[in-house]
Amino acid sequence: MKESSHHVVVVGAGFGGLEFTRALDGAPVRITMIDKRNHHLFQPLLYQVATTALATSEVAWPIRHLLRK
Repeated sequence: MKESSHHVVVVGAGFGGLEFTRALDGAPVRITMIDKRNHHLFQPLLYQVATTALATSEVAWPIRHLLRK
C-alpha cells in the first residue's frame, strides 16, 4: 500500500460515517474509523426484532464486514 500524506479519522459508524467512508474508497488517504461498538445497527428495522419478525443478526452487522474491499 502506498503511504499517503493524509489521514482521515471518521468518528461514528452510523449512516453518515459509513457513507462518508465509502465515498473515500479509492482516494489516496489513510482512513481510521472510531466507534464505541464493533457493529452497525440498522435502527429502522429494530421494531421487527422486538416483534420477532427478524433476528438480531439481520439488523446488526460487524463494521469490518461492511467496509471490506
